[in-house]
Amino acid sequence: MITVRRTVYMPWPRADQQAAVGVTCYASTEKDIFLQCVSAGDEAYIRRSENNGQTWERVEDWVGSVPLENGNTLSTSLPAAYLDPHTGRLVRLMLENISAPRVGADVSWFPAAATQKLYLQYSQDEGLTWSEREQLVICGDEFDETHWAPEICYGKNGGVVMVDSAFTRADGTIVMPFTMARVPDEGEVRYQGHYLYLIAHDEEHGAWERQDACLLGHWREDGSGLDWDISNYVRVPQTNSIDGACEPGVCELPDGRMFMIIRTRTFPDSAVEMPGSKHYAVSEDGGATWTEGQILRYDDRGAVYAPASFSRVFVSSKNGRLYLITNINDVPCYGCDPRTKLQIAEIDMDTLRVIRDSVTIIDERQEGQQESIRFSNFAWYEDRHTANMILFMTPAPGPTGTWAEGNVKDSPRSIDCGVPPHAYRYEIVLPD
Repeated sequence: MITVRRTVYMPWPRADQQAAVGVTCYASTEKDIFLQCVSAGDEAYIRRSENNGQTWERVEDWVGSVPLENGNTLSTSLPAAYLDPHTGRLVRLMLENISAPRVGADVSWFPAAATQKLYLQYSQDEGLTWSEREQLVICGDEFDETHWAPEICYGKNGGVVMVDSAFTRADGTIVMPFTMARVPDEGEVRYQGHYLYLIAHDEEHGAWERQDACLLGHWREDGSGLDWDISNYVRVPQTNSIDGACEPGVCELPDGRMFMIIRTRTFPDSAVEMPGSKHYAVSEDGGATWTEGQILRYDDRGAVYAPASFSRVFVSSKNGRLYLITNINDVPCYGCDPRTKLQIAEIDMDTLRVIRDSVTIIDERQEGQQESIRFSNFAWYEDRHTANMILFMTPAPGPTGTWAEGNVKDSPRSIDCGVPPHAYRYEIVLPD
């Protein structure tokens, strides 16, 4: 039996602002030192704890936006850190891109998705100091700062890394899930549903398609940094998702296989009318090659209805079982909602199907709360003492328009979702 304990972790700063906790990771293989990214209202910073999170010290303020002369903004994400358990070294990544002023409710990704670059820093002293930034560029003569990964060219498209789902293989290779915005080949047709057109479309490239992969990092002999290879790209059939595969979460199974959970999206006014679901892919060679994404199902073969939302998978060091954390719905759904329930469920490692009877609610909408409230976009880590999973999540207001009808432009949001926007801590107590 799985149980969940929820407490207020970081109170909201003001009534019109949210407190949110980002990537949290251990900074030492031997000591209970943590690094944690935090946003509290208009502030973003990194804090450090050397006593297992009992007290914190604010160690680095983060300026995420710098105005450019042409009216655009150079944006740099809060850094997401990963501790390599084999070497004790830390690596952190930052996403940099250029964003244009938002015009009305138009949420076009261009130029943001076309100008994405990834930068890395390294620490060998438990995060006290960091190296100079270096751009992540895949190894090989064909790659450089502009063409920095296969099928990616700065100014045309880009990609991001899911650092929170990174892990180190037995041979010391660091595996980091990766997702990119693929530009369709000349003459290729992507489904042009209203929702896809708004979210992932620009006049030059048309509708982008997302693809997932794994970056494979190898430490240089002098320990100064990582050199990177990349797996094949994982695609989802066009009949299953209007914009491909997105936001992968990856873990390694006890038998050596790797399991990837994939976000996909469907929409009823496109050629993809199947209900929303999660997909998965498998690698049997350490993450170098992956199968095509396929639909995730229950153990009774029923569909796992799910919106396009954040998902993570892990094998518990407490009991050796495979778990999924995501938003699961009881009835068919489309687009990115509803996210009114966040659940954890066990996946059978032989069949790779969700055990229906294992689905357990982590949090859900209560009476008086906004009907489209969102319990999603969590930060997480496994506690090294209890082996329980720790989540940090801030309930967020959802859209007030009718997303099932593609009414994106008429979907304003309010800070008031009926829950004080604290950052909450959830301890998921797993069975032995």
